[in-house]
Amino acid sequence: MAAGERQTRRLLARKPIPEDRASYHAHFTHPAVEAWLRPSPLPPFDAKVLDQLVLGDCTHWADHGFGPWVLIEKESGEFAGRGGLAWTTVEGVAHVELPWSIEPRLHGNGLATEAALAATQWARELDFEEVIALTLPTNVASRRVASKAGFEQVDEVTHAGLPHLLWRR
Repeated sequence: MAAGERQTRRLLARKPIPEDRASYHAHFTHPAVEAWLRPSPLPPFDAKVLDQLVLGDCTHWADHGFGPWVLIEKESGEFAGRGGLAWTTVEGVAHVELPWSIEPRLHGNGLATEAALAATQWARELDFEEVIALTLPTNVASRRVASKAGFEQVDEVTHAGLPHLLWRR
């Protein structure tokens, strides 16, 4: 396994590659994913934004030696979502964030928590003193993932122009 890649019981977590473009497009334009990651008044994801997301994830790895993962379901070999660690800025302050997004067909099976726990273990190995997570206040499932992964809700912030709950670990 390459540096930064992980396996959990049900997932392979690996670096993204430009060839993941189609998976990103299908995933992030699914209505159930957009409902939480691009709610109104934000515009829906478009091809240009998603191409930039794939490129940005690949570049993040090259620049920092860590980054977001592409999650692959071990049993099927299919794209399962995105997880890992990434730099983000919240209200002008840089933080390492734990982002996650799971394919809607796999919701409710604990995969987001499994990926989050693997990422928090990785953050410890990288000696990050703090990792944050951001959730929309109404996203009960993501709030549950953050809590199960050992994060505590500490603040309400504005992120991407919307109110978010800020979680810390």
